Amino acid sequence: METFLERIITSAIIITVSFIIYFIVKKIINGLFAKRVKKAKHKKSITIMKVINNIIRTIILILAVLTIISVWGVDTKALIASLGIVGLVAGLAVQDTLKDVIAGAAIIFEDEFDVGDNIQIGTFRGDVIDVGLQNTVIRAYTGEIKIIANRNINEVINYSRYSSIALIDFGIAYNSDPEKVKILLDKICEEMNKFPYLISKVQLLGIQELSDDAVTYRIYAECKPGMDFPCKRDAWQVILRECQKANIDIPFKQVVIHDAK
Repeated sequence: METFLERIITSAIIITVSFIIYFIVKKIINGLFAKRVKKAKHKKSITIMKVINNIIRTIILILAVLTIISVWGVDTKALIASLGIVGLVAGLAVQDTLKDVIAGAAIIFEDEFDVGDNIQIGTFRGDVIDVGLQNTVIRAYTGEIKIIANRNINEVINYSRYSSIALIDFGIAYNSDPEKVKILLDKICEEMNKFPYLISKVQLLGIQELSDDAVTYRIYAECKPGMDFPCKRDAWQVILRECQKANIDIPFKQVVIHDAK
C-alpha cells in the first residue's frame, strides 16, 4: 500500500510530466506550422495551430486527472463506465459548451475568419486575437477586448478578405473659382495616390451633392483590407492642407442672428 506522502509525490510527478509533455508537443506543433505562418495563408495556419494546441492541452489534462485519480485508489474503468449512466445529465449540463465547440469547429472549417482578421460581430468591430474551442476574442482599435461565445456568433462581417473601399466626401464653397477648384481636386488626388496602402489610383467621382452651404465632391479609394479608416484620416489631412494652400474655403455651418433693433 502506498503511503499518503507517496501518493502526493506521485501526483506531483504526473502533473510535472504532463506540463513537460504539453510544452514539448506544443513546440513541435509550432515548429511544423512555422513555415506556413510565413506564407500568404499565415492567418489560417495560426488559427488552426491555436485550436490544435487547445485540443492537445484538454486531452493531456483529462489523462492527467484520470491518472491522478487512479493513484488515489479510484477505479477509473468503473468511473468511465459510470459516465454512460450520467451521460444524459452531463450532456444537459454542458450543452452550451458543446454548442460552443461545434460552432468553433464550423468557424474554422468553413473559413469564416482567422486570427488577425478585422471583423464585425453585431455592433462590435475589431481584430481577432484568438479563436478557441469555446470563445472568440476580438480587440477593438481603441483597445477594448470582447470575448464572444462561439454559439452566439451568428452573422460576421469580415473586412480582411477583400480590398476595402474608402469614400471621402468633402465640401467646397459655392463662390470658389472653378479653375482653382479643378487644380485643387487634381492635387488632392495626386497626393492621395502616394498612400502606400492603395491598391489602385484614387478616382474623383465628381459632385456628390449640392447641399445648402457647399458643393460636395466624392473621392473613391480602393485600399488594402482593413485600411479604409487610415485612408480616410490621411485623406482629410491632405484635403485640409491643400485647401489652405489654395485659399479655398471649406464651408462650415453658421447661425446668423439678426438684431431687430
